[in-house]
Amino acid sequence: MYYSLQMYFANGGGPCYIVSAGTYASANQGIQKSALVTGLNMTDTIKKPVLIVFTDAVSLTDQDEFYDLYNLAIAKADDETKNRFALLDTYYGNSVTTSDNLNTIEKFRNKINTTSHAAAYFPHFETVLNYTFDETQTPITHTGLQATGQSSAVFYANEIAALDRLKSLASDEISSGSENSFVLADLLDQAIDIAAKVKETADVKTGLTTAIDNARYLSDALYDGVIDDFNENTPVFNGEFEALKTAVLNAKDEKGDADGIILKDLQASHSVLYNRVKEAIRSLKVILPPSSAMAGVYARVDRMKGPWKAPANISLNGVVAPTEKISDQEQSDLNIHSTGKSVNAIRTFSGKGTLVWGARTLSGKDKKDDGKDNEWKYIQVRRYYDMIRYALSGVLVNFIDEPNISFTWLHARTTLENFLNQQWKDGALAGSIPEEAYQVDVKGDQTKAKTMNVIVKLALVRPAEFIVLNFSHQLQQS
Repeated sequence: MYYSLQMYFANGGGPCYIVSAGTYASANQGIQKSALVTGLNMTDTIKKPVLIVFTDAVSLTDQDEFYDLYNLAIAKADDETKNRFALLDTYYGNSVTTSDNLNTIEKFRNKINTTSHAAAYFPHFETVLNYTFDETQTPITHTGLQATGQSSAVFYANEIAALDRLKSLASDEISSGSENSFVLADLLDQAIDIAAKVKETADVKTGLTTAIDNARYLSDALYDGVIDDFNENTPVFNGEFEALKTAVLNAKDEKGDADGIILKDLQASHSVLYNRVKEAIRSLKVILPPSSAMAGVYARVDRMKGPWKAPANISLNGVVAPTEKISDQEQSDLNIHSTGKSVNAIRTFSGKGTLVWGARTLSGKDKKDDGKDNEWKYIQVRRYYDMIRYALSGVLVNFIDEPNISFTWLHARTTLENFLNQQWKDGALAGSIPEEAYQVDVKGDQTKAKTMNVIVKLALVRPAEFIVLNFSHQLQQS
């Protein structure tokens, strides 16, 4: 939520509703779908057109619950009030393949219901934001170099091979009959050094200390000349090399020394590591789904132009790069699909930064099933229609309880035409003259004396998704 709000305001967001679904402290078992549904239901009291964004939906551990939540939001957006528009993310931030062999987009399209009251965006993106943290509440997970589940025989393969080689050299020295105690002591010291280095980083050191101490005792005895009978009391036959090897095989380097320590407590005991940990945390960039930033883009476009302007071909602020690069071919499949469930791409272009590259709803088929043009495939058409419907309804409220006569009808028509004329001048409606942009007809219902019928026809502006350039070359004539 915190980072999402930062991206919302960074991209032009203004006043907004924040609906609480509980505290993060109470969600230590993870974000719960039931809490988010409760928050969604609380928006029922808001009657004016709103955007719905779930900042924490991607934190749900169950992917099916994620889609169920979105479909509940779509159902609310599609209800009779028609005053909701949902901004949706994909569950994963890139094109991973799930257990049912569907990639992120295929899974999304299979699970999400078709609607013109929602738009989806892909992929997620890396932001310029750093993670905030409380040093007194930040436990350290300090992993070792040994991968979880990796056997020590594999991880310490080089050390084991070196110990075997030293043991072999010691055996050769003894079997030659001209054994030298100093040579044997040096070979044993090399073996001790190998085991000691393993001990420095190992978190499981069972037997290492004892094996090293025993080997050092024997090494000192060799240097001091205490042992001079190599037929019975040799390092090889006393098992010192084997003891070191066994101790190394039992060691593990899966956890670092700072594992489980609170960051603040590390400052006094290990200031160098403390500073390295803080630097590592600060170097991490927050990765977010795009819906919160897109809500800011919608707000910015609405404020600067109006909801009739497509929220696309616009640079995103605070974004380093998308988590996945999208090609032109992939863009085509995202934008126009046989299911009609368009997914708008977030793309990076050289010299332009990260742009919103698409403005279609989840009902993005070019044609309806009956072959007619699908007017609701564009986000701005859907949202502008809903805005006009809400605005005109607000205007007409003033005429409730007025006399149902021609003067009232004329007054209502003039009021609506003045409003729509300004919309046309602002560029919201197509047409070179007002008559081509809108028509308003107001009259009484002949069968219902208390009813005033209002018919409004609008020529909504459509975007230019494709620009076709035709070139011809004329040869020079003599």
